Amino acid sequence: MTKKIRVILSKLPVKPGVYLFKDAAGSVLYVGKAKSLRSRVRSYFQASNSLDPAKQIMVSKIDDLEYIIVDSETEALLLEATLIKKHRPPYNVIFTDDKYYQYIRITLKDDFPRVETVRRIAKDGSRYFGPFTSGYAVKQTLELLKRVFPYRRCTEPANRPCFDARLGRCLGHDFGPGSRERYAAIVHGLIRFLQGDVASTLQDLKQQMQQASARHEYELAARLRDRIYAVQKVAAEQKVVSTKLEDEDYVGFARLADLTAVNLFQVRQGKLLNRQLLMLRQTAGQPDAEVLSSFITQFYAQSTDHPRTVVTRLLPTEHATVAQALLLRIEAPNRGRRRKLVLLAESNAKDYLERKQREWLSKEARAKLGLQELAQALLLTEPPGRIECYDISNVQGTYAVGSLVVFEHGLPKKSDYKKFRIKTVAGSNDYAMLQEVLRRRFGRHSPQRGEATAKPRGGEGGWPNPSLVIIDGGKGQLNAALAVLRELQVLVPTVGLAKREEEIFRPGQKESIRLPKDSEGLFLIQRIRDEAHRFAVGYYRQRHGTAAAKSLLDEVPGIGPKLKKLLLQKFGSVQGIREANDQVLESLIGKKKTGLLREHL
Repeated sequence: MTKKIRVILSKLPVKPGVYLFKDAAGSVLYVGKAKSLRSRVRSYFQASNSLDPAKQIMVSKIDDLEYIIVDSETEALLLEATLIKKHRPPYNVIFTDDKYYQYIRITLKDDFPRVETVRRIAKDGSRYFGPFTSGYAVKQTLELLKRVFPYRRCTEPANRPCFDARLGRCLGHDFGPGSRERYAAIVHGLIRFLQGDVASTLQDLKQQMQQASARHEYELAARLRDRIYAVQKVAAEQKVVSTKLEDEDYVGFARLADLTAVNLFQVRQGKLLNRQLLMLRQTAGQPDAEVLSSFITQFYAQSTDHPRTVVTRLLPTEHATVAQALLLRIEAPNRGRRRKLVLLAESNAKDYLERKQREWLSKEARAKLGLQELAQALLLTEPPGRIECYDISNVQGTYAVGSLVVFEHGLPKKSDYKKFRIKTVAGSNDYAMLQEVLRRRFGRHSPQRGEATAKPRGGEGGWPNPSLVIIDGGKGQLNAALAVLRELQVLVPTVGLAKREEEIFRPGQKESIRLPKDSEGLFLIQRIRDEAHRFAVGYYRQRHGTAAAKSLLDEVPGIGPKLKKLLLQKFGSVQGIREANDQVLESLIGKKKTGLLREHL
């Protein structure tokens, strides 16, 4: 224990809060909550503690700790979930892919609300549903809902009907008197449907059909009839699991080594409405109750659709606090219908875990074979554990950028990808641009220790030295890279990969290496090079698009930096500004400047 830690421990308050353990590089190792910060945090450093082996290793790495005082244990639990999602510490149970979750957003602040998918929730007056773990399932759901509720998803102004509106598939536009009220009824029905209230949706649609028929609006009545059939089809596919119309989630999980699969049955108004499959990692050595507590806390802290009750096989750790914080009841029935449904959820979780394991084993096996073939072809002493690949993207020297992608054990490590904006090279000189990128990456390399200390992502920890560096290009690019690496005394195997013939060039060798067309080694090195190219081109397009938009706005008199930023934030692009409603523009920048915008754009 360091002197700094001893001083902090002596001053810990006897209050609820959240604590963050950090290593010497400042990276967060673990986030925890406590009813009493003093007693909980101190317990990690006592000789008599009974920590599992992983936590013992964690404690040995702690160099600093930070804590946040809150008013209650409930607040501590919610803040813990937020900080775990933000920092993704290596010693907390975390979702494997929560950054890919999607939400359905309905922009209720708009006169004619749009329906879209997003990856984050914002306090913007919109209504959110989710998270959904399957993007495909969300797409399929929205396609069905579009037939039942002709909602608006376009960004066209409300007074300018989109293509779907002309076909009668979007009523989210101003078609005259009563348009807003009719569309509001559609949005209201959509929200109730997403909440699982199918019966009320059917009742409303039938009532609207009868009213349309009574008014002799037979085309409208026929469209409403078709929507009723679509809803009835969905209702018929939903399995009734209870006649009591409960809103409940049934959680089942299965574990294997460091992974835990979770199957979530979502029951709304007594019907099995949805199933979600999720994966947790870093669960080795954790008791089942602790893993379950971590899942429930993290999932429902970001969920927009809370049931009244969560049903599980066993009660999670500190279940009373968790339930109070999340406004849930957590129950573990010993027998009956609900127990059977939990066991069915666990059976599904086990099947999901086995399927994912087979997929990963297949990927890992191919990656392992590719690394072995690559090591053999490049005369390396062992398969490269960490491969870094560099690429440059520009058009005649403008908006030049570089990319670094990282593969560890043959698989992408996207958290270590890095973009470089070229700063020191003028004109079209790819060699000099590549050298700038390498100097910035290895500029603080320490040959005495044989490791790189360059810090990715704003200083969050140091990068290890790569086992292999791949340069996208032929002999010219390779020689330019080698000059910088020699200058910085970086001793790392380095090769160039020319795209035309897929030739691999090694330093000091006249002849190139060509791997067999069906070689896993060739597939691997192509994938790494293509990923670096994709990453660089994506950044170039981003820079070019932003600059192009700004340059057009620069030509408009009276539109300064603040107004440019405001307009681009509001409409996303120059095209969005062109298509914007004059009234909306005038409310932002005034009538005179709106006129100038129209003249120039």
